[in-house]
Amino acid sequence: MNSKSWNEVFKISTLSVNPRGFLGLYGLLNLLQETAWQHAERIGFGSDQMARDNMYWVITRQIVEMTVWPRFGETIRIQTWLRPPEGAFVLRGFKVLDSQDKVIGTCTTSFLALEQGSGKILPVESLRPWSELIGEETLALETEKIAVRGDYLKLANFAVRNSDLDINYHVNNAKYAQWILDAIPYELHKTLKLKSYSVNFLAETKLGDTVDIEQSLTDSSENAQGGSSVYRGVRTADGRNLFTARLNWERP
Repeated sequence: MNSKSWNEVFKISTLSVNPRGFLGLYGLLNLLQETAWQHAERIGFGSDQMARDNMYWVITRQIVEMTVWPRFGETIRIQTWLRPPEGAFVLRGFKVLDSQDKVIGTCTTSFLALEQGSGKILPVESLRPWSELIGEETLALETEKIAVRGDYLKLANFAVRNSDLDINYHVNNAKYAQWILDAIPYELHKTLKLKSYSVNFLAETKLGDTVDIEQSLTDSSENAQGGSSVYRGVRTADGRNLFTARLNWERP
């Protein structure tokens, strides 16, 4: 298999579906992460190699768009590849394909390489010979900057637990989406279909933190066809913004 592009095949199981029987956002984000992890292991960016290089990766932005959400029992294939770096950021593209190889979703994620201990941003141009790693696939989907502005309404508060942590002892990126989904009234889960999820990660969250999930009253909107909802996570102890996220949805 060409190491510039990597594919993982998943059967949608009970571990990743929502109560309606479809693959949920939290489940999808975990499948995307697993695919990226497997690819990284094969191109010299795995966790063991990163430890030897005294560095680690953090996600800075991500956007996911889905046209079809697969059901329980269906099979999907996730393809991933590295895109050309932009400044200090390394970009990764994804396509989600159904059993007929039709693209039903896309994703772009940006990363920073940080030095262990200091958290210093490392210059990516010196990390690897990028010309040997960049995939040939193209993807127009770009991440967005989600502003923190205006008035917000507190929806819920979550304490960071042991099970929320990733291998770097920070909160797993998919957990932020789970917190948002858990803060939204269940009636909305039954009546709305998610079209896209976009997130900016602004600060690391660790064990012992408590986080308020708030919805923007300024940037959220809706109409008869659908709408857009903006959220942020705020660390209770110091009021620091940890992430901002936008969910675009439609009424089926």
